[in-house]
Amino acid sequence: MNQYTVSAAYYAGTSGTVTFPEGKSWDDVKDWYVKWDTLHVQFKDSLEWQEFSLDSSVDDVIDWKRPDSVSVFPKSAEGTDGNTEIASR
Repeated sequence: MNQYTVSAAYYAGTSGTVTFPEGKSWDDVKDWYVKWDTLHVQFKDSLEWQEFSLDSSVDDVIDWKRPDSVSVFPKSAEGTDGNTEIASR
C-alpha cells in the first residue's frame, strides 16, 4: 500500500478598523506591526508603543475549498514522511 502525506496551506484574511488619537495620522507612524489581532504602533514623537485592537471578524475565515498551495510527500514503509516533494500545486 502506498501512503502519502498531503500538506495544504490555506489563506485566511481579516480586517478591522482602528481610530488613532486626535492629531495623529499614518504620516506620524515610525514603526508598526500586527500580532494577535492588534495593531502595534510607535509614533515618531514617542518611544512607547500603542496598541489598537482590530476586533476583526473571524467567522469562518478559512476557505477550505481553495487552498493556496498543496504539496505531496511519500510515506515510507516505516510510516515516516519522505523529504522529497513528489507533487505540488
